Amino acid sequence: MESQVRDRITPDPDPIYAGFLPLLCSNVQQKFDQLAIEKFGFSSMTLMENAGRSSVFIIEREFGPMRGRKVVIYCGSGNNGGDGYVVARTLYNHGAHVCVIPLKPPSTPDAAKNFAFLQKLETLETSGRLELIQDAHNSPPAADLYIDALFGVGLSRPLQGRVANLVDEINESASPVVAIDLPSGLHADTGIPFGKAVHADLTITFSAYKPGLLFGQSSEYSGQVELVHIGLPLSAILNDSYPVHWISTDTAISAALPSRDVHAHKYSAGMVLVIGGSTEFSGAPILAARAAARAGAGYVACAVPESIQPTLATSMTEIPSIGLAQSPEGGIEAEAALQALQPWLTKADALVIGPGLGKNLRTQNFVRSILLKSTIPMVIDADALTIAVELLNTTSKQERNWILTPHAGEFKRMVGDLEHSDKLDSARHWSSKWNCTLVLKGSPTIISDAQSNVVVCGRGNAALATAGTGDVLAGLCGSMVAQGCTPSTASIYAAHIGGLAADLYADTAHPATMIAGDLIDEIVAALTHLKKT
Repeated sequence: MESQVRDRITPDPDPIYAGFLPLLCSNVQQKFDQLAIEKFGFSSMTLMENAGRSSVFIIEREFGPMRGRKVVIYCGSGNNGGDGYVVARTLYNHGAHVCVIPLKPPSTPDAAKNFAFLQKLETLETSGRLELIQDAHNSPPAADLYIDALFGVGLSRPLQGRVANLVDEINESASPVVAIDLPSGLHADTGIPFGKAVHADLTITFSAYKPGLLFGQSSEYSGQVELVHIGLPLSAILNDSYPVHWISTDTAISAALPSRDVHAHKYSAGMVLVIGGSTEFSGAPILAARAAARAGAGYVACAVPESIQPTLATSMTEIPSIGLAQSPEGGIEAEAALQALQPWLTKADALVIGPGLGKNLRTQNFVRSILLKSTIPMVIDADALTIAVELLNTTSKQERNWILTPHAGEFKRMVGDLEHSDKLDSARHWSSKWNCTLVLKGSPTIISDAQSNVVVCGRGNAALATAGTGDVLAGLCGSMVAQGCTPSTASIYAAHIGGLAADLYADTAHPATMIAGDLIDEIVAALTHLKKT
């Protein structure tokens, strides 16, 4: 087993080499730019040139050659506008009819130099293909393509006045809109617009993804997102104290997934015990158990209230079921249930508790007893989360080998009013405070460990917005833990496998048709895909 490798939040000491993509908040991106220029001697003009030229390459790849076509480029006063000036010059060189509209005079040296290049070029221009329009108060000229180079990651206030009206006019255009680095008006860290924002069909971002292109309302404003590298030494950020987050990729996950030894047997391949279910939700533990088995755990058992145990026994031919004693009111009797589970708890490598358990007080007392007494690594889901947070907030703060898997509604109930406006900060804060791994399910899913290391799942789509997929994820997490992964790496692998399974389903069927059972069936294809990556 590769335990030494998988003891990290990413499966390699150099996540970039391993295949993870950096995700940089706005302040870190700005510090990174300064680091590259001041410490490594990169020319800021060269970086701006690379950004502009790379943008044109993506634009023509997506929309076809621009020769003979009209392109209007709106440029702000900062370096985002400077990138726009390079785009304008490059498109002009490619034969486009380019109209550049600066909102204000350039305020940075590099933007001023590139604007000056255009001014000189305009004086030599005889074909009428290059226009510099100094008055941005007129309505946007008709064009085949609009390019937004107004504001980048540094924007921290709502767009007002003429700029806000201009955004409205751009958004009303029938022609495609391309945003440079980030749609103007969109918060770089949260993906929430500052009031109004440009609705781009394509966003070309530089060096690293920004959280604002993944979270919040980003899908409404960013369109297709393309990442281009402009020469910045990404590995440099590993050697500084900046908080860098990561995005999982197929390459990164495939590199260190658990694999079976040729001499393995069912117990050495990992045993998962799933505890869940109630009269109302008998299917939840079935989904979790089937997912754990399908993802590679050698032995999976499922413990449920005795009243529904016959249902599970007939539904799962490969997975043994255990009936837990109940009170006349229907709740699980803690003492009798713990006694029945003892032989299974001694064998289990991972415990998944919560799917479908319900909120019966006796059942909740049973959950409390399990959480307090068991030292097995646990995946805690659904109604068991309430008890877990109660214990985390009232008992000692030692690091726990727990994985908490709330969706957004559960997470809000767990923490009350959110202190942090963006999900990344919230995940980092609470995983550190609770000293455990937090899997904040959503679009996309965030995994954060006790040391505030964060990975964002790079796979998944709207097909996951259906009942039971959270139970599948809990089972996947348990399976990865049982096969030798630490809670943090298990969570990363599980989220990525589940997201990839949903993507593969959506490749051949409408996403809205997927149900949780379909997701389990696609785990086979997902793991096979990763093995071949």
